Amino acid sequence: MSETTSTMTQRYGTPKRGLSPRAQRWGIIGALVIALAAAIYFTVGMAVGQLEYRDVGYTIHSDTQATVDYQVTKDFDATAQCTLHVLDDSYAIVGSRIVTLGPHEGATSADRSQYYRSDLRTEYRGVTGVVDNCWLLED
Repeated sequence: MSETTSTMTQRYGTPKRGLSPRAQRWGIIGALVIALAAAIYFTVGMAVGQLEYRDVGYTIHSDTQATVDYQVTKDFDATAQCTLHVLDDSYAIVGSRIVTLGPHEGATSADRSQYYRSDLRTEYRGVTGVVDNCWLLED
């Protein structure tokens, strides 16, 4: 041993050994397994309880009547409300309605999505019908 190494050993003690390649490999595998489990947990956990909605179509029947078709994805036992609008060619709201969508039956995750059709009264002739917003009601 050199004089510097001897002095360092006396001052700080003998150096610690690093992890063996086998221990390093198992550490990396363990970290990957934990990361994968966390990703699955957060992906599945976030999908349950989410509310999604989208426009499907609309029909303008007359100057005072329109129909909006839309799809809502929610949990089976959840109750949601959605605001529907009929707009004119300058994007002004000429008809509006809040609809309540109660619990529904289903067995698979695909059954969480349901199609709905709602009639709206309008003040003037509209050119489009949309779902403006949806939210879950607390029990």
